[in-house]
Amino acid sequence: MDVLTVKNLSVSFFRTEGEIEALKNVSFTLREGEILAVMGKTGCGKSVLCKSILKLLPDIAKIKTGHIYIRGEEITGYSEKQMQGLRGRFFSMVFQNPMTALNPCMSVGEQIGEMVRLRRPEFSGRERKKRVAELMELVGLDHAGERARQYPFQLSGGMAQRCVIAIALAAEPAVLFADEATTALDATVQAQILELLLKLRERTGMSIVLVTHNPGVAARTADRVALMRDGELYRIGDVEEIFDESTPN
Repeated sequence: MDVLTVKNLSVSFFRTEGEIEALKNVSFTLREGEILAVMGKTGCGKSVLCKSILKLLPDIAKIKTGHIYIRGEEITGYSEKQMQGLRGRFFSMVFQNPMTALNPCMSVGEQIGEMVRLRRPEFSGRERKKRVAELMELVGLDHAGERARQYPFQLSGGMAQRCVIAIALAAEPAVLFADEATTALDATVQAQILELLLKLRERTGMSIVLVTHNPGVAARTADRVALMRDGELYRIGDVEEIFDESTPN
């Protein structure tokens, strides 16, 4: 079953100097439990695509045409209040730089716990604390009790990104958007985070949209690859097909 369907999506930014077309008739589907890598150079529209689906675009941007469906239900015309009900509960997003995604004034345990509280308001304080520890262990953070009391500046880049992923998972999403989630990390930590995403997909069954400009990341992690250029999705296929040297461009 398709968990997400995008049909002929076009998005423009309206600036004083005129209209800038950011997305042009983009169409794709995301299957249950699938990892779809969205690849392309910087500025090709990868992040705009994710933010359009989540309706996190700036005021100067507008969806001109197209349709967005989740499990067959169209959400293109959803209000901000309706989207707030989907963000976190159905969609979650992991951004490129964990240090800008985390609040420097709150411990990481508090930040994960805040999402748990929003997702599971019926939990007692003890249950919430237990869930935070479970999530931290799920993303590979050992000594969860100690880590939960730390602040972002006390963590390495890899540990901070694991905390961001834990916050995203606290919402128990059906679809996780990972927007260049490993770009700011060194090669070793990058490999660990990609392996973590694969394990999380296996354990939770969630679908993942992995935004990257790195062919190696896509080839190692994805089931299918969507290639973008100048706001257009010009090719999509299984990872073996896309990276087969004998396949014509």
